Amino acid sequence: MSYLLETLGRGFVGRLSDAFMSRLQLVAVRDRDAVLAQIKREPECPDLFLDLGFSYLHAGSLSKAKESFEQVVRLAPQNLLARIALACCLEESGLLSEAADHLSAAADFEPDDVTVQFGLAYCHERLGRIGEAITHYQHALRGCPNLRNARERSAAIHIKQNQLDAAVLHYQEMLTAEPDDVDLHMTLGNLYLRLNNTEQAIKSFEQALIIEPDNWQACNVLADTLEKSGLLREAIEQLHKMAEKRPEFPDTYLRLGDIYVRVGNDQAAMDSYLKAIELHPGYLEAMVKVGTQHLRAGRYSEAASWFTRAIDVNDRILTAYVGLGISQFEAGKESEAMSSFDLAASVEPNSTLLYSEVARLQLKCGVQHEAERYLDLGLPEHASPCPDNVSDMIDRQIERHRQLALERPNHPDVHYRLGLLLRQRGCLDEAIEHFQRAVTINPVYTKALIKLGLALYETGRTDQAIETLKRVLDLNPEYVDLHYRLGLMFADRKQFELAVEHFEKAVAAHPHTVDYRENLAIALENMGLIDRAWAMWLRISEMVPQRERAAQTQQTAG
Repeated sequence: MSYLLETLGRGFVGRLSDAFMSRLQLVAVRDRDAVLAQIKREPECPDLFLDLGFSYLHAGSLSKAKESFEQVVRLAPQNLLARIALACCLEESGLLSEAADHLSAAADFEPDDVTVQFGLAYCHERLGRIGEAITHYQHALRGCPNLRNARERSAAIHIKQNQLDAAVLHYQEMLTAEPDDVDLHMTLGNLYLRLNNTEQAIKSFEQALIIEPDNWQACNVLADTLEKSGLLREAIEQLHKMAEKRPEFPDTYLRLGDIYVRVGNDQAAMDSYLKAIELHPGYLEAMVKVGTQHLRAGRYSEAASWFTRAIDVNDRILTAYVGLGISQFEAGKESEAMSSFDLAASVEPNSTLLYSEVARLQLKCGVQHEAERYLDLGLPEHASPCPDNVSDMIDRQIERHRQLALERPNHPDVHYRLGLLLRQRGCLDEAIEHFQRAVTINPVYTKALIKLGLALYETGRTDQAIETLKRVLDLNPEYVDLHYRLGLMFADRKQFELAVEHFEKAVAAHPHTVDYRENLAIALENMGLIDRAWAMWLRISEMVPQRERAAQTQQTAG
């Protein structure tokens, strides 16, 4: 279900002004005093009030900018730019309906303006006017078929309305424009499976798994020979030549980084790894190596940040294997499904191992010594031995997680993270108990469902594992509607903050209520609306005793 929940959070632009940013930023800001002086001489000139409005807008004076743009609209009702700027001011002031009215007037004057149509549709959707929203999203797409935000929001509405065929059409169009987008393939796989089109679902999940750098052929025999002969600088030169000829291959830069590490040029290694990630943002091995470079330099927080990003990517791969396996199982291809689950089980330890390393690094943030050795991360070409105190550090984190689980028994993420550490320790049955606790508290906690299903599979409880993994790809209308509405609220930050404040007061009198803030965070993570890596690091840091947290803050500041 994770990727279908993510569809509900895709396409949001934040503030309305973000949709019109390129147009609004093109306006030159004149000296305000000079404009005011000229307005005294020409009080009925709309262009002067337009200049004044942008002067106030760039200075952050929203109310005065709004008044100026209102003057322009009064003097020149068909001034498109003034209507757009006024709509942005109104939306930011919380007056969304009034903003929609001005964009509607702008659309009457310029019906083929794609951005106006999108902005109007966006306002209508946030106001709950779904029919009007779809109409204007369609109008925008007729003018610009590759307008991804409009397709993503249209698909979100269709999924919310259980019109999955219509959502599929939008994602097929997006995939035509961006055929190498892994998320699009996975989303289509989920949609096809919900439509019982298992053959197409299998193809989509397989394609998502194929789009990995390890499958790209950028082999250079001369560079290989030079490296094996110990001629590392010559190998670097050859790889640079190769990168110039074929700059689209990220694995070339990964190899460059590895050789730079061998010659001791850490900055060049880091630059190479980052270039590989720039070319392929989901390059798991490159992320781990960037984290390892930070770790070697003693930058523990930065290392943990990159490792948590790598966990997110690895979890995405896990979801693809699970989706493929369930699709094959539903298609009656049970032996192939078991092979896919075996592959998922072989990939899963990367997440648990990386999380153990992140948890260990959180402790090391308060320790004043360099990391000389690091965990074997279980990925290609990572064979460095573990530090002697790794075991003790992980044991300390397990005890902290246990204590927090006792203090916050209704906190699903604590049980999930404790399960990861226990699984890494080999305590599989106990890990299963905590994964089960996490999904009992939050039935749509996708990561916990996947870990629970794979742990059950590893213990030989295949039927129970498959039933659990099926829940990952389930589509419960109640949860879809909840996440959709939450996404709309989140798009209006002021409304969202107010709603959270009122909800917090409402549950304050009920001490046994499930930790709603944590479940709210999980829902936002499900939709991709908050950074998962940073959220994980914050959660780990919350467990640090106050004295240690102060020391870590001092170290970070230094």
